[in-house]
Amino acid sequence: MPTLSNKENDIILTLKEAAKILKVSILTAKKYIYQGKLKSFKTPGGHHRILKSDLDALMKITESISDYFQFLESLITAFEIRDTFIQGHSRRVAEYSFLIANSLNLPPENIKNIKLAALLHDIGKLCIDEPILKKSERLTEDELLSLKAHSGIGERMLEPIEAFRLLGPFIKHHHERYDGTGYPSKLAKEDIPLEARIISVAESYDSMTSESSYKKKLSKAEAIEELKREKDKQFDPAIVEVFLEILSPNEN
Repeated sequence: MPTLSNKENDIILTLKEAAKILKVSILTAKKYIYQGKLKSFKTPGGHHRILKSDLDALMKITESISDYFQFLESLITAFEIRDTFIQGHSRRVAEYSFLIANSLNLPPENIKNIKLAALLHDIGKLCIDEPILKKSERLTEDELLSLKAHSGIGERMLEPIEAFRLLGPFIKHHHERYDGTGYPSKLAKEDIPLEARIISVAESYDSMTSESSYKKKLSKAEAIEELKREKDKQFDPAIVEVFLEILSPNEN
């Protein structure tokens, strides 16, 4: 049974009780403690104890993140309705990015963040004028600058949410090129965040193999050849090789 502390009659919970309220395993609850997400203190016997007020604070943050993510998901859906050519694009890029990150044996937290950033990589395009997004003719210089701004806009959209803030650089830099000629910052090689380099390969492959208002759709074989040609130029060669191994059972 929960007991009362002498701190404003706060309730003291065992780790098991806290995990039950959070609807997670005891092991996951321990991870929250070790990661600094959940405050705890230990009894003389070395057992974790959690104040109900601290647990409520964690749940409030989690619910806020969940609500905001659902809102972003609805924005992505609205964006895809606005432009039928990109329906499913963000989700496919997220899945490709997940497969690459998993093949690189990255830590689970990194894999989760990469998939989330990939899902939201084009969120900044919600602030770009629709005629620019749908234009089939060559963009003017001003229109091109406006379109290129979407990656930085995406970073700023996530900035107010602490849990999503670390995703900003992955989104901002997913159009950098490995040779340093990309945008917005002309970063090169390892100066580009690994997560952005992964999303770049995944996003480019899906764009090449999808219908578009401004370019011809490539076959999967043609897209693979383009990835190979752009190794060391547009793309990190190591990530391309990993992605080609992922594609090879189905695409070759």
